[in-house]
Amino acid sequence: MTFSAKPKRKKLPLRRLRNSRGQNLVEALAGFVILIPIGLAAVDVVAFVSAVDSNEHLAEAAARGAAKAADQQGAQTIAEDAVKHCTPVWMVQAVMVDDVNYDPGKGVVSVAVLMQLKLPIPLPGYSEVSCRASSIEPIVFTPAPN
Repeated sequence: MTFSAKPKRKKLPLRRLRNSRGQNLVEALAGFVILIPIGLAAVDVVAFVSAVDSNEHLAEAAARGAAKAADQQGAQTIAEDAVKHCTPVWMVQAVMVDDVNYDPGKGVVSVAVLMQLKLPIPLPGYSEVSCRASSIEPIVFTPAPN
């Protein structure tokens, strides 16, 4: 009995082996052309969702602060201070108070915050995006009766 270290393989003709390798290369390149943009878009979507969540929390904090004010001007000032002292996500270009509505008749204050973002991987037409979040809180400041 003779034992061989290498199992015997069928030898493919050189021409068929060459075609098979070329086909694999073409399939791999086509796969990368499709998968890489999908992966890059996924990075943008994750970053955008993170920034939108941060914007919503900021709008809630600004509305909670504005709810402690006595009037429209005080609510505007407190909301702007809350936005000014926030620590934004790394891709935020600008954050500003878009609208403050202090309504003592309904007993609520609403604050809208506008955030401009620069996406980490700019896709055509979407290098900068704006998102707006608003929050409504009950007014907690009540003046003492005379």
